[in-house]
Amino acid sequence: MKDEVQERHAKALEAQRKRLAAAAAERERRHAKDIKRFNADADNFKRNRLHTRARQGARVLLPALDGCIFVVSDQHYYPGLPPTTAHRASVKLAKKMKPYAIISNGDAIDGASISRWPAGSFEELDNRPTVFAEMEEAAARLKEYEDLNFVRWLVWNLGNHDARFETRLARAAPEYAGVDGFHLKDHYPGWLPAWSTWIGEDGPGGVIVKHRYKGGMYAAKNNAFAAGRTMVTGHDHTMWAKPITDYNGMRWGITAGTISDIWNPLFINYTEDNPNDWQSGFVILHFRSGRFTGPEFVYALQDGSVLFRGNELKV
Repeated sequence: MKDEVQERHAKALEAQRKRLAAAAAERERRHAKDIKRFNADADNFKRNRLHTRARQGARVLLPALDGCIFVVSDQHYYPGLPPTTAHRASVKLAKKMKPYAIISNGDAIDGASISRWPAGSFEELDNRPTVFAEMEEAAARLKEYEDLNFVRWLVWNLGNHDARFETRLARAAPEYAGVDGFHLKDHYPGWLPAWSTWIGEDGPGGVIVKHRYKGGMYAAKNNAFAAGRTMVTGHDHTMWAKPITDYNGMRWGITAGTISDIWNPLFINYTEDNPNDWQSGFVILHFRSGRFTGPEFVYALQDGSVLFRGNELKV
């Protein structure tokens, strides 16, 4: 009798193993088919124009392909200073890891000279860079990403600092609306403009990348709770992740830090020269078999190196 029970149990386990193996094989088959379809589409379009748009063009929709996506946020590119450690690291690691998309997640442009913030009482702070100088610096830095020929999509999610460009023009010269150059996106044709980038499935397993949503100290957690799916944001210049588990499974709230040096002269007046809990660096999003498999952070240090996978790398 004991042998019969063991035999039935062994048969049940074997049947279960086969069912799970068959289900896994079917998922792999479907995913391979999706990849083949996306790759076929890529051959028919320019690499930065293969995308789907939704919600009146405000969203860029990207597939969750095997590989990774770099999210570089809050660059605040500053003319006259060398590229920051975090920026150099993002370009260097991109050449190694070959992300299939790079998302500039808002505030690549600071707009210091059209800011509502005071210039400050020190002479050097009154010499804020012009809009033209900032845009030229951003163009030079963003071109380093554009030159990575393995990157299929380059997306620029608009940030509140980026919006200063059009907001100022709309107030000062509304008659010029629609003229080439009036919109910030006109000056960076290599990048897909959006308010948000949606990656993968349209459900709890999908990932949303946008400049900002909820605020406060626990923005990452609050974003994931409120959105009902994994969300990556910038804006607050912090870099951390909070996993959340409920009946829908696990999702992540992630903040992407800042590519800028946290001691950038532009920030002195925003912070009133106070200490701030900011982190310089960027986040890498990993995907496998159509699913988001987690974030990976790269932290920039003041000595010109970055922390990456337990090592200090000079860049």
